[in-house]
Amino acid sequence: MIIIDTKATDYKIIDGITNIPLYGFKPLKYKIKNIDFTDFIFQSTQAVLQFSKHINLLKKKNINVYAIGHTTSEVLNSFGIESISPEKPGSKHLIKIIKKNIFNKKFLIVKGSDGLNDIYKFLKESDVLSEEINVYKRIELKDYKALVNKFNNADAIIFPSVYAVEIFFREIYTKNTNTKLFCVSDRILQELKKRGQSGFILDNYFSSNDLIKEIKESI
Repeated sequence: MIIIDTKATDYKIIDGITNIPLYGFKPLKYKIKNIDFTDFIFQSTQAVLQFSKHINLLKKKNINVYAIGHTTSEVLNSFGIESISPEKPGSKHLIKIIKKNIFNKKFLIVKGSDGLNDIYKFLKESDVLSEEINVYKRIELKDYKALVNKFNNADAIIFPSVYAVEIFFREIYTKNTNTKLFCVSDRILQELKKRGQSGFILDNYFSSNDLIKEIKESI
């Protein structure tokens, strides 16, 4: 069985799954105007990596660090930073956690230039001091032709982002294939449905032991 994951990083490779990114990253220059933040929110693994030169800001006393999902939390942990993340990845799930502790807080949201700003909007609407910085941007590959056959031969394709779905159907998708499509959130599933495609949300995407088993049982 050929399973392809389109995540844009080779972090946490799983035996039996081939990682073929559909886009890359370009670091952006950024400045932190203030350092008196009480809470930091990271919206992706790449946000953590591009913020790593300021990682000591997260090691101060009484600092809360939030991650958008388990993988982002694991990357933070690799830098020695404990973080809080929702059981299911995504802005709406993280907001449910954050809203319990926003009094007298000042948040810094670290993200990519085209990342969602739902959390920032929520904090602003709640009159909570908050800033956001864009530390990278996503860039498409120069050529996708060499990838078409690889995807056509796949039994299953995993989409961890809406952007990967957009690129796949614009640059790679071929009709009349029996490939099963999987994703990690309802937002990505809705993007597949908009294109007339059915898909399955993976419950075990962040569990190396159970992911392949779940995919095989769904095919």
